[in-house]
Amino acid sequence: KLATADPTVAAFLSIHNMCAWMVDSFGTEEQRKEWVPRLASMDAIASYCLTEPGAGSDAGALRTKAVRSGDDWVLDGVKQFISGAGSSDVYVVMARTGSEGPKGISAFVVPKDAPGL
Repeated sequence: KLATADPTVAAFLSIHNMCAWMVDSFGTEEQRKEWVPRLASMDAIASYCLTEPGAGSDAGALRTKAVRSGDDWVLDGVKQFISGAGSSDVYVVMARTGSEGPKGISAFVVPKDAPGL
């Protein structure tokens, strides 16, 4: 019924819920403890970051890369058309960590205050 009244709100909630599910299903224990309760209560909002200039939403064509730097990962790339960009608390960012194509992609949980975001 929500989508009938306002498809934009329904789409936004669907994206947020997908991000919460991803963190809960695939995140580290620390990420789950930090984010899942806040995402479930909507005290924090999440955005899904796949779409890129020139690649659209084709995961196999994405160019954003992630490389290890000590214990951290450094992400380098550009995203576009991200629902909630600039106002979300956390971003689930798709980046290439392996070979070309869809199997070389990883998802990263990036808080809004991460340097360079």
